[in-house]
Amino acid sequence: MLSRWVRTWYGIVLRPLFSLLLTLGITANTLTIASLIIVASAGISFAYGQRILAAWLLLLGALLDGIDGELARVGGFESPFGAFLDSICDHCADFAIYLGMLWPYLKSDAYLEVILIFVAMFSSVFGSHVRSRAGMMGIDTKSIGLFTRFERIFILIIGMFIGKLTIALWGLAVFNSLSANQRIIHTVRASHVEKSTLRSRQPVKP
Repeated sequence: MLSRWVRTWYGIVLRPLFSLLLTLGITANTLTIASLIIVASAGISFAYGQRILAAWLLLLGALLDGIDGELARVGGFESPFGAFLDSICDHCADFAIYLGMLWPYLKSDAYLEVILIFVAMFSSVFGSHVRSRAGMMGIDTKSIGLFTRFERIFILIIGMFIGKLTIALWGLAVFNSLSANQRIIHTVRASHVEKSTLRSRQPVKP
């Protein structure tokens, strides 16, 4: 929900930056790959106990990921491959940061945090899978759900900066799961509406 509010104005605010990036020959795909590398570095930093550095790297990676799509739109370079690359890199980056967080908790036998990380990671991937399968049915669930990737990264960054990562993990585990279920419910309802509409259009036999 927060991400949809931010996207209503950030494209206009950052338009001079987009113009500069395009002038320098930097493409949206470049930002996508750079974001993956930086977020993976955040995961490695967290695994080695550098929590604040990991938070700053995650923030930078999230900023790059947040503007790559808008840069493609401004530059007129939107393409199916760009969307594909962005999705793949997002999933790899999410796995890298979750894996980086998992390592120190495994070493310290913090079983609660380990379970929360697995639940948060699974529900995040599951939500993306639901969206993909719903899209194959012609049902768009992109705007469905309380938490998008933007909110997930935001919660993690705040948790890292203030040292309350367990609370952040609880939030991710709960709201990622809730968002995935919201997409399932929306898909089921939309499917039933579509079936009812098709039935109503069928000619009545005399």
